[in-house]
Amino acid sequence: MKEQIFSSLGTIGRINYFIRILLFVAIPFIVTIFSVNFFSHWHHGTHLPLGIFIGLIFILISIFSILMQTIKRLNDIGKSPIYSVLLLIPFINVLFILVLLCLPKKQ
Repeated sequence: MKEQIFSSLGTIGRINYFIRILLFVAIPFIVTIFSVNFFSHWHHGTHLPLGIFIGLIFILISIFSILMQTIKRLNDIGKSPIYSVLLLIPFINVLFILVLLCLPKKQ
């Protein structure tokens, strides 16, 4: 069975986790920059809120995806998925992701 990217089932290694986290941070950033730039230079006025809305939709999808990847990583190291709640706390979430990147796979 092929691994699904938006599923919390299964496990994920450190390198794949790092790559996916970078991907899910970079894509919404790039989409937001392009959409805000595109809709702020519209011919008949500005539609800047539409660009911000598109960026927010991509950010929400990215947050969901990072949560799913974190649950997979927690399964890989043998910890409870309830620790994924730490992603909601500012500044702690960055430290939590760094810890998940350093911990080895459960034997």
